[in-house]
Amino acid sequence: MQNLFKVALLFGLSIPIVHGQDKQWQMELVFKGEISPEKFENEIPEFAKEFYEPFLKGKMAYKNVEILADADYSSAVINQKEHAILNRKLAKTYSFSAGDDIVTAESYYPSYKIVSNRLKESEGPYVWMQDLGEIENVAGVTCKKAKLFIKNQADSAEATVWYSEAVPTYYMTAFSFVNDLPGAVLKLSLGANADLGFETIKVASVSGTKDFRLPQDIKVVDISGDGPVEGGDDVSLFEDTFPLDRSLKWVMVKDKETNDEYYGIKSTTGQEVLSCSLFSLAYFNDQTAIVSDKDNYFWLLDKKGNKVNKTGFDWLTPATERLAIFQKDGNFGLVTQEGKVLLDKKENISKFLGNYLMFSEEGKIGLLDEHGKIIVQPNLLFLDVDSAGKVLVRDKEGEETKTLEFEVFIKEYVK
Repeated sequence: MQNLFKVALLFGLSIPIVHGQDKQWQMELVFKGEISPEKFENEIPEFAKEFYEPFLKGKMAYKNVEILADADYSSAVINQKEHAILNRKLAKTYSFSAGDDIVTAESYYPSYKIVSNRLKESEGPYVWMQDLGEIENVAGVTCKKAKLFIKNQADSAEATVWYSEAVPTYYMTAFSFVNDLPGAVLKLSLGANADLGFETIKVASVSGTKDFRLPQDIKVVDISGDGPVEGGDDVSLFEDTFPLDRSLKWVMVKDKETNDEYYGIKSTTGQEVLSCSLFSLAYFNDQTAIVSDKDNYFWLLDKKGNKVNKTGFDWLTPATERLAIFQKDGNFGLVTQEGKVLLDKKENISKFLGNYLMFSEEGKIGLLDEHGKIIVQPNLLFLDVDSAGKVLVRDKEGEETKTLEFEVFIKEYVK
């Protein structure tokens, strides 16, 4: 299983089976469509949320991806900022943002097995690929159309892809299932929604282009756990993302059977502070990080290596600078960075505008301020934000949805 720890890694590139391509190809992908926070939280299986997250309403969309690929290398540039380079021969991806002085290196491990028939439950995760026998021209390239059934443990998701075997394949972390398909995906639709996905608007065969080199004078941090690269250190990315107190240091062990890396904390004198059980880490604020362990529980971690919450959450994500949204036993709540639970047993909690949060209770929607205080009781039938940042609200069944400026909404509804 691949390490879930990602810091500013939006896209990497794959180690595909190369079909003898002897050219370099340039591609430009454009993303389209949005999904509401409510549908994202309530209808999308947990494992499939990474597929849908690029389309989550209110987040920065991945509007444009430029790809360069040949038989030995691939590179991707996302929104002209996030870079990823693949060395196919070394089976390594290198990721960085424009202007960074650190490059993250990681070995590629396939997340899904590509199969032609469904497998037994115990044989997942896998992608069942069904050729639909249809041909379509995408950006001047002839593509085959196929339906994908993506299976991971008890959950599944579906996608439709248009791919070309003449073009070298690539990998995007948000769509890890495309990595081992028999050709580059030039068009993709998620689920049954044809308007949610991406499409290539430009494909060109080029020659002599050399955009696969890493920036000069940078530090390479290898998080693969299977051997250092130049300047690498297996725990440097944890250290850079969430530095501990000076008397402590991050350590890592690698499971020989699964290749999973587990992280822990020791004192500089070698005393164990936290056993190597952590599987992922995400930045919350300067004093607190969000981590998950090998049992898939989430914790708030302070700089002294202490788990702040007494029991693990099923899911945890930052809401504001000091508040995090958690899920436990199917219910949502809010917890402070000190581990104090402010709200619990809500049907849903998600970000709204600014530091405001909306929550659901008994099928109705209310609003919270940045401190987690209820400022609009859960009496609203519908609440959302359009692409222009205006509030869409409906009070009762049968009423028309009102479109209000945010300031007007606050003035009318916050009493």
